[in-house]
Amino acid sequence: MSDVWGFPRGGRTTTPTAALQVVIGLQPLHLQIQQEATYARVARARSSSNFFTVVFSPTNYESKSSEIHIYPPNFLLHNQISFAENYIDSGAKAIYTDGSKTDESTGSAYCILENYGITASWQGKLDRSNWVFQAEILAIRIAIEAASYLHRPIKIWTDSLSSLMAILNPKSHHGRVREIQTLLLSLKHIHLRWLKAHVGYLGNECADQLAKEAITKGDTFLLPKTLSYLKAEIKSAALSIWQDNWVNGETGRSTHDIVPSVSNKPVGWNREEIMFVTGHGPFPSYLHRFNLRAHDNCSCGEEGDPMQYATKCRFTLSWHFETPSVSLKLQWLKNILTHNLS
Repeated sequence: MSDVWGFPRGGRTTTPTAALQVVIGLQPLHLQIQQEATYARVARARSSSNFFTVVFSPTNYESKSSEIHIYPPNFLLHNQISFAENYIDSGAKAIYTDGSKTDESTGSAYCILENYGITASWQGKLDRSNWVFQAEILAIRIAIEAASYLHRPIKIWTDSLSSLMAILNPKSHHGRVREIQTLLLSLKHIHLRWLKAHVGYLGNECADQLAKEAITKGDTFLLPKTLSYLKAEIKSAALSIWQDNWVNGETGRSTHDIVPSVSNKPVGWNREEIMFVTGHGPFPSYLHRFNLRAHDNCSCGEEGDPMQYATKCRFTLSWHFETPSVSLKLQWLKNILTHNLS
């Protein structure tokens, strides 16, 4: 008989908790609680919080505003924002915005085109922790500020549907989106329009190129990190602490020899592999340890542990692996037990 984790009856209750957590990819409960508490203090209470030795400050992350900042009857932006793909490349004066991201950094840019030539542009270099959405919204915000001085009807084009949808949402909690909403309501001559990306529109291609160049050439522009990035950072810190505890722990050492690194994903072993690694199965060594057998010897006379059955026992000869040397033993175990992880 076995339980849901593939252990023989009673095996799971005697296997070290630390080993079980690593095998099934379940982070220790106290670390999970600490993660949630840290996030709540920083993101919601807006106060600094220590996650063991790591300090998280709310000033480094975006804040969410819950109150309504524009009275609904006054939220009249539908006439200034359009999702219809009605782009006509007439050469008329217009502003194009875009954002770009690589593993190194994030770029934000706009350009003003008139008579098919760039008359003005802006490039901002953001941190690698900033998302493309933030870059897109920032470009639109800066473009609106530039358009406010033109004193003539002007269209700002973007290929970011998510940005326009956020701006058209009266319940948005995003601070910079709210700034854009307030500006547009006071600048009726500015209109936001969507156009399809990478189909050959000159303005869009120019803005895209400028955003990519901004990753290395743009003026440094500091934006707070997203709250989702805060979650990821706290999770990473918890994983590091879990790893340290696993490396320096005193229990589950046979499992640690095979799986030295912790992960939030299960190792993917089957029932037999789990029993082999932990030694918690129908082995004389296991049964004797818990006083279920008078001795730990196999019928062949040797100590009846998993390694003995896999390499020495004459009754399991047809299933034997070659007995590994001490230096190769751990590598051999890893090779036969981690194939499901690749």
